[in-house]
Amino acid sequence: MNNVPVYTQYNDETKIALLDNSSIAFLEKMERYGRCTKVFLREYDVILLPKWVMEEVDDSRYRRRYIQGLHEEGIPIYIIQEENYADLANGEEGNLYKIVYAAVSSLGILKSYMRRYVEKEDILDMEEYSEWIKKLYQDWPLSEAVAEKGRIRKKNAGEISLVILAEIISWYFPEIEFITIYTQDRDTYAFQQNAHELLKEVFQDRKPAGISFKSNDVLIYQMYSELGISLEEVKEIRKDVRSIIFTKQYLDGSTVLDRQKYDNDRFIELMQDKSVRIIF
Repeated sequence: MNNVPVYTQYNDETKIALLDNSSIAFLEKMERYGRCTKVFLREYDVILLPKWVMEEVDDSRYRRRYIQGLHEEGIPIYIIQEENYADLANGEEGNLYKIVYAAVSSLGILKSYMRRYVEKEDILDMEEYSEWIKKLYQDWPLSEAVAEKGRIRKKNAGEISLVILAEIISWYFPEIEFITIYTQDRDTYAFQQNAHELLKEVFQDRKPAGISFKSNDVLIYQMYSELGISLEEVKEIRKDVRSIIFTKQYLDGSTVLDRQKYDNDRFIELMQDKSVRIIF
């Protein structure tokens, strides 16, 4: 049974994490294999799971049990319903539309849906946010699949929900120290980066709180540098070739942002390079 509480209002938290299903699966697997990663989650004032992410979590008894365990151990984890995002944005319905539109702007089908079924010439003629966001997820126009338990999986629904939530918190609570999105999904990273640039035009008079990411590779690096796992364990955990975004500082003090595909051997070399910081 899921007893994770629902998040209803902002309570002056300054260190916030948002969890995606992909990262929950990784963290749970590490715990099951005897590698304690919960220490990384104890540094946050609050950890939020959008309802659509929790829908995905519930497809696995292991992930569901892991989230329940975090709550039972006193880690401040909450579920937040997408319909309640308006409470975080002071009920500013026009800005909420712009934030959601920015979040889906990389996906033409969702942009078309927003323009056709949500947007009105006069903002006062629009339905309330809680109504149209509910319909958006119900009508989700991207490809769907049926999970083993019969739930309809909706492509990118959880990722979009994370980006919307992150952007609302960033623009409405600039005093926050940091917002960290845990995800291995590169779409989430791309959606957020694009949305944030678009919203700079909407909120020109505001300074947003920073949004950072922790991919599985960032977590592996932390496990190596802070928890002392061996390089052999890294090879056991990380088995595929994947793209990494990182910065490298040169001897003259300049820094380059790079993105390359790394197999395990090259990744281990990268981890041991003190001039490198892994971003995603």
